[in-house]
Amino acid sequence: MKKTLVSALVFILVLVGVMLPWSDILGEKKADNTELLLCFENMPPLPEMPRYTTLLAVGDNLIHSTVIREGRLANGGYDFNCLYQYISPYISAADIAYVNHESPMSNNIPATGYPKFNTPQENGDALRAAGFDIVNLANNHAMDSGTDALLDTIAYWQQFPEIALIGVADSEAAAQIKVTEHDGFSIAWLSYTYGSNYWIPNEWLVSKYDADATKADITAAKELADIVIVSMHWGTEYQTKEGARQREQAQYLADLGADLIIGHHPHVIQPAEWLTGADGNQTYCIYSLGNFISSQHIDETMLGGMLSVTFEADGEDVRIAEAGLIPIVTHYERGLYGYRTYLLKDYTEELANRHGIIAYEPMLTLQFLEDLADEVWGAERTEYDLDEVYGASYTDTLAAALALSPAA
Repeated sequence: MKKTLVSALVFILVLVGVMLPWSDILGEKKADNTELLLCFENMPPLPEMPRYTTLLAVGDNLIHSTVIREGRLANGGYDFNCLYQYISPYISAADIAYVNHESPMSNNIPATGYPKFNTPQENGDALRAAGFDIVNLANNHAMDSGTDALLDTIAYWQQFPEIALIGVADSEAAAQIKVTEHDGFSIAWLSYTYGSNYWIPNEWLVSKYDADATKADITAAKELADIVIVSMHWGTEYQTKEGARQREQAQYLADLGADLIIGHHPHVIQPAEWLTGADGNQTYCIYSLGNFISSQHIDETMLGGMLSVTFEADGEDVRIAEAGLIPIVTHYERGLYGYRTYLLKDYTEELANRHGIIAYEPMLTLQFLEDLADEVWGAERTEYDLDEVYGASYTDTLAAALALSPAA
């Protein structure tokens, strides 16, 4: 976005320089500026510059009981900002940031982890502080603590109109397509889960996938917005390859005209690919982003990803200009504390050697994580250079922060 504005200014200045009479440039003053004014009056309109906006999306924010303990304060309250301290600069640098929050949040009942999650609402505070503005709740854990807990969760997010909550609704009237505006782009958000671990009392509280309903939703969404993004909670847990049903549903969404599909639920990363829809349209699909943070004990679940997308508008044409996957790592220390999320490029061999999962999966190494990212994502893997956003000094600042490890 900043590069676009700079290019436009340079273009205008060069154009003005070409049109200024050389006598003015050389210091020979003319009698008046009539000729110059006429030149500007007769100028053709400047070409419209392309517009851009950026999206980052992460997978499962899975707050197990030991992660809850990580955020507990001596006074009985909670502060979860530490979980995201090494990742939040990347999140907040994006124009749009999405997270799949895999838990209800009610402060009216005790906080619990797996198998019936209920996360303190202070975790929502930390997600907001990290820079997320799209929160998905259509997943199999939405009903873990009952209807009242989910309604408490919805009420919490409704306090913040700058945050778009998708995949759940507190009434049938509220179960409408969510449309957000970013830098002149309108985005329609649709969200579906394959099902729920516990009973859903009606069809609007949690959005479940249904092929016919989805077709109607995408048809309507295309009339409402420039871009249609579909969040899909699907697939088989702990499988690093997408299943046949995922591929079938992804192609169906592409044929209907979805621009982007964001997948999650398997708790491990799965491949990404471009799909060609029935009308020749291009749809980018990431089958699974894996975990954003968790306390799981399988080595593959420690590697997650951030989807990075740049949308471009050139006149009336809106498209995905760039898309790629940035590997991230969930870290915790032996003894199940010190939970943090890092970019894989910022993760170190020293941290890998201290990882608490070695008590369960002794083969985890930094090289294992690198190889897994390359194996699953291949050419779709990319990196995020914050120096381009914050300036060259940012790398040194982040390196100093990373040196202060959770074990310190």
